[in-house]
Amino acid sequence: MSIVVAVKKNDRVAVAADTMHSSGSRREHPDNLIERSKLRRIGRSYIGGVGWSVYDNILDHYLAAHRGTPSLKDERAIFSFFLKFWKSLRDKYQVVNDQPDRDDRSPFCDLDSEFIIVNARKIYLISSDLTVMQFDKFVAIGSGDKYAYGALHALYDSRRPADQIARLATEAAVHYDQSCGGRIEVVEL
Repeated sequence: MSIVVAVKKNDRVAVAADTMHSSGSRREHPDNLIERSKLRRIGRSYIGGVGWSVYDNILDHYLAAHRGTPSLKDERAIFSFFLKFWKSLRDKYQVVNDQPDRDDRSPFCDLDSEFIIVNARKIYLISSDLTVMQFDKFVAIGSGDKYAYGALHALYDSRRPADQIARLATEAAVHYDQSCGGRIEVVEL
């Protein structure tokens, strides 16, 4: 898994992520793997995801195949983007498994991944069932999110700026969660 954290404070928004990648149970060593960012710029927004690493490839391929930059300015636009992305996953990417052996009786889709989208003023979470939620202060996703949330709760009311809080919360996840690691990347908008 991974960790992606977003913080909004004093009209600044920052997003941070670890850079570790794994293949199944094998953790790729950073000295051998050419580093790939988990944060992608899409127009005026950044998107970071956790879950299956193949989503990096699929999302890059999907965005390259569609003309223009998608609008990710609000909940409705983000939901619309992910509905189109989900349909494309089903129609064009045969690598996506419907997971018929799961005992999940939910009527909704399951991306098996989560995403955070940030822009200059807002933070959004896209959950695995495509629910889009806006957050006012902070959000964290990934296997290390419980450690990141502890740090976010403890640090948010301090004098630290958004980018430092995001970095420290990500560092906490990397320190305590064995599925997080590598260099920490921070982008401030």
